[in-house]
Amino acid sequence: MVLTAVLRRLDAWRRPLPKDAPVSLNRQLFRLAWPSLVENLLQTLLVVVDLIFVGKLGAEAIAGVGLGGQFSFLLQVLFMGLAVGNTALVARAIGAGDPREAERVAKQSLVITGLLSVVIALVGGFYADAIVRVMGATESVTAMGGGFLRIIAVFSVVIGVMIVGGGTLRGAGDTRTPMLITGLINVINVVLAYLLIFGNFGFPRLGALGSAAATTLARGIGAGLVLWVLFRRSRVIPLALRGGWGFHRDVIARILNIGVPSAAEQIVFQLGFFVFSAMAVSLGTHNYAAQQIAFNISNFSILPGFAFGVAALTLVGQSLGAKSIARAEASALEAMKSGVIWMTLVGIIFFIGRDWLIGMYTDDPLVQQPAEMCLIFIALGQPMFGVAMVLGQALRGAGDTRATLVITFIGMWIVRVGLAFLLGLVLGWGLFGLWLGWISDFFVRAVLVALRFRAGVWKTLRV
Repeated sequence: MVLTAVLRRLDAWRRPLPKDAPVSLNRQLFRLAWPSLVENLLQTLLVVVDLIFVGKLGAEAIAGVGLGGQFSFLLQVLFMGLAVGNTALVARAIGAGDPREAERVAKQSLVITGLLSVVIALVGGFYADAIVRVMGATESVTAMGGGFLRIIAVFSVVIGVMIVGGGTLRGAGDTRTPMLITGLINVINVVLAYLLIFGNFGFPRLGALGSAAATTLARGIGAGLVLWVLFRRSRVIPLALRGGWGFHRDVIARILNIGVPSAAEQIVFQLGFFVFSAMAVSLGTHNYAAQQIAFNISNFSILPGFAFGVAALTLVGQSLGAKSIARAEASALEAMKSGVIWMTLVGIIFFIGRDWLIGMYTDDPLVQQPAEMCLIFIALGQPMFGVAMVLGQALRGAGDTRATLVITFIGMWIVRVGLAFLLGLVLGWGLFGLWLGWISDFFVRAVLVALRFRAGVWKTLRV
């Protein structure tokens, strides 16, 4: 049934249109979604290849990079929240036929990015080890995780430029350029990781820290390319080098009005994720390593949801800017259908191939068995995850980020963390109990996001 639905949609996207026929909504969604899908597939491969390399160093290295990576992602979500505000407002300006306003929003977002990266660099540079240690990690894991986090944080500006600059292009409807840039830096990262983690061909053997160094260098190249495109090559939203760099309070206020709740939502999610991970750490290094491998693999499962979510965010923002509420609603619903179908298919693949997938990372039976259990939960949760992701992005594209913040808090802290603590630790069900909390979170979030979207408050929000 799922495969039939996938094939039907592929056939509709491939079928040629009559000359001068208007582009259908499904085709617009696909044109926006497929580059995002490929881009995030490549971005995920970048992380996966790193972890596979690091996995050759042992369970402690996996745990250290996993903890450092989680905290570095918490720093990144600040940029991601800013990018949501930037993308939504750029999309509205493009939809309204106002490229000058789109340029103003893009430049002010870059200004905020620069200031924010300085704060992140200071916090991460001085407190990286302490942040990882508070999770209860051993000294050897703390050394690896803290070193990883420090490198990422100090050079966080390259992450910020890639995320926010890429968001500007997506808001204007260009999802191909970020895809091509990500493809290039993925190749660069794999080569550098191979050289720096293991010390091949005369390069220094940096171990787990080589992963952070390789990723940072690759992202630095990517950030430079994003800026080059925005200021020299972009046709959809060309930025001028001069003008627009002062503080425009009206634009900054609008960006932050959408971006701050979105960033807060991501922080709420990540803090809850850290607590969830800390509970897994308390169950032993092998259990945590198993969970980390399962989460790493699960990055592939969210790709369709993220891709169609980006398409929904862009089209909802542009449609609202053009005063077409019906088009905005139809875009969100069609994107949700496609996202759920594709994520369900990926879930089926995970369930069938779980033994082989886990085997790519480790042959330790103490890690393999619990990792396979986690992957079964991930496979079962795909349809609910798809609803929550795509409709959530549609709400963010309309500027309804306060609602998604509340929904994420309920799902993560009350449902996931609460049930995981009760079932996994208090009742002693271990990792199985923790993951019952995980899947319950996505069920609740899918229901709440769907109810919020159906209520229609997002249709009349002023941003």
